[in-house]
Amino acid sequence: MEGRVRAELEKIGQQQLLRFWDKIDEEQREHLCKDIESLELERALKVFKETMSAKPSSKDNLAPLPAVEKLAAAGEKAEQWRKTGIDAAAKGKVGLVLLAGGQGTRLGTSDPKGMYNIGLPSGKSLFQLQAERLRRVQKLASEVAGQDVVIPWYVMTSPPTDEKTRSFFKDNEYFGLKKEDVFFFVQGALPCFDFDGNVLLEAAGSVTQAPDGNGGIYRALKRSGALADMEKRGVEFIHVYAVDNAIAKVADPTFIGYCIEKEADCGAKVVAKAHADEAVGVLALVDGKVGVVEYSEMSKEIAHSTSADGELEYNAGNICVHFYTRKFLEDVAELTLVHHFAKKKIPVANDDGEKFKPDENNGFKLEQFIFDVFYLSKNFAALEVVREEEFSPVKNAPGSKADSPDTARALLSNLHRRRLEAAGATIHGEGLVEVSPIVSYDGEGLDAVAKGKEFTAPIHIE
Repeated sequence: MEGRVRAELEKIGQQQLLRFWDKIDEEQREHLCKDIESLELERALKVFKETMSAKPSSKDNLAPLPAVEKLAAAGEKAEQWRKTGIDAAAKGKVGLVLLAGGQGTRLGTSDPKGMYNIGLPSGKSLFQLQAERLRRVQKLASEVAGQDVVIPWYVMTSPPTDEKTRSFFKDNEYFGLKKEDVFFFVQGALPCFDFDGNVLLEAAGSVTQAPDGNGGIYRALKRSGALADMEKRGVEFIHVYAVDNAIAKVADPTFIGYCIEKEADCGAKVVAKAHADEAVGVLALVDGKVGVVEYSEMSKEIAHSTSADGELEYNAGNICVHFYTRKFLEDVAELTLVHHFAKKKIPVANDDGEKFKPDENNGFKLEQFIFDVFYLSKNFAALEVVREEEFSPVKNAPGSKADSPDTARALLSNLHRRRLEAAGATIHGEGLVEVSPIVSYDGEGLDAVAKGKEFTAPIHIE
């Protein structure tokens, strides 16, 4: 292995990675060689050079995203979209991908974020809530198909979360799903570079590396065999979402059906901005192609510009809920795309080969964003959904005013309360209200448990 690795490093001019070779033991040498081979340094160097030499994309030539349909105003069309989505699932053409690489650091835990319990009466974790929503969609599709339907779940972890995530699913018997229908795969990593483009050592026997961003999903789907599994199963349409969205409508038939009917190869759910200065990225046209423009990249004049009907022109807030055809994913997985770079304080090996954390920025970390491929879409579809029904991220510590377990719990409780009341229930008290996803996905089927009945909160209907 040493000879092969040494020859590879000489070929790409990265021999400095072996500068402690004579000082480390056999186990450290083996670890270092595995790092070097797994990181595919020749490709990583190509990504680095192309990223650093790329002309920054101009955000001067902006235009609002055209033809954004509003689900709240869709009326009968929404029912047709839902039917189309259910039919696709019934034919085995739908797959679900979960972005689950993050840890709950800001929530006070090093566990995978999906293991977090937001404090509902049931005590269910984010993983369990989402698994049960998936089971409900499978049941709805099975009723149409007249036989059991499977929507395979592809769960993207990261090196820090992979083992715990797999164990959590196993310990909880995959939350009622079949083990063979849950496909775990690990987000990729990229080496870190110094300012001269040299790959950095973290210690004498290990290369410094960092996750390649949620945009690494495309390459990871290919390398892991997930795309091949989709092809084998006949999956054609894929719904992707992030684990920290506590009220995400997973494998959403309405969204999937909308994109299918629009003949989209790529699509996204968006929400209207809370106000012009909300610090959220928006979908827009950049040089005529779909992209996401961060709030910091927009002038105040553009952010506040309104259309003739008084609505914000740049109002399509990005919530990381996406649709793809399998063909689109297969195509972008083969591409080497320009990444984003950031100067960071990167732990490196000191002169003695020991890990050292610098006080100043000493290199670059690279990453790719999941929306970086949108510009490649030949037919992009965007659907505006109601924020209070579909988007409640769990990012900040309990007690925070926004995007916390408390705000997500309250939003979910209010949503379930409204659904029960719409089905004819009377609810007394101000406690929490929870309806299991096994009972209802988005309000359907509640008449039997709610019509003409009275409840006193807190309520948990399972």
